[in-house]
Amino acid sequence: MTTGHWYERFDDSGSVQLVDIAHTKTPTIVVRDSQLQKRGKQARAQLRSLPLFQSLGLNRVVHTDLWDNEYSPIDYEHVSSEDADPEELEFPLVHVVTQDGILEHGEEDLVRRLLERSLDEDGQYVLVTDTTAPRTPTYTKKPGRSVVDDFPAIAVRDYASLANSFVQDALDGRSRIPVVDTRNVFFHAASAIHAEAGAPADGIEAVFDYTRAPTDSPVWDSARYFIEHDLENVLEDYSDHIREALRSWMEKGDTQRVANHILEVLRVCDYDASTLENYRQRDPNYR
Repeated sequence: MTTGHWYERFDDSGSVQLVDIAHTKTPTIVVRDSQLQKRGKQARAQLRSLPLFQSLGLNRVVHTDLWDNEYSPIDYEHVSSEDADPEELEFPLVHVVTQDGILEHGEEDLVRRLLERSLDEDGQYVLVTDTTAPRTPTYTKKPGRSVVDDFPAIAVRDYASLANSFVQDALDGRSRIPVVDTRNVFFHAASAIHAEAGAPADGIEAVFDYTRAPTDSPVWDSARYFIEHDLENVLEDYSDHIREALRSWMEKGDTQRVANHILEVLRVCDYDASTLENYRQRDPNYR
């Protein structure tokens, strides 16, 4: 069972390239994502930018294993930053890391070398971080000097602006979810598909209502994901596990309610992939 790549449902998505929304031809881009900034409460949505870059042809991603919560709404190639060799990695490449991750968790050499290689080899490298001026002080002795100062060819963009452009251009504004609620474009694509089918579409929780979800909605792949990852012996606290897994992708909102929708359809289908497929194909009026 598969619904295909979520972004292929939209005629405009295949024609939209990173250059179209970033408005730069440089292969090396620093993208500031405010969601990566430190907060007093538990961090969340650190990976929200990945669906956008996947839809633009960047499917290889470096990030820490700490953000891998055993769930992903998209199928991407994850390279652990703990094991990544900057000389072996191939472009195009997305690298998600905070400034703290660069300085305190051993990614300074990785970032610096990938920036150099990207500029030398004309390879697409997108560094998603929490600042417009990421620093690698081991290489730059002058206090406060950033990689953008060292490499003037680097372009700097804001993730929120890129996501807004994609929602308007590739999805043609068809999402019913307010952009202030989420800038994870996967959820906006699901909303657009649901709205087209007359299904609930005005929030993340709404699109995960499997009793009403269209057969071709990408949210079915999320339910299948949990079935395929050895979940036959589900514990009573598995709802908590799903909720925590969603946190890497959702900025805010009630992840528990979304988790409940996923867990409910898993139970209805007895955690069986073929049963889930039959349920997916059923007319929503008879689910």
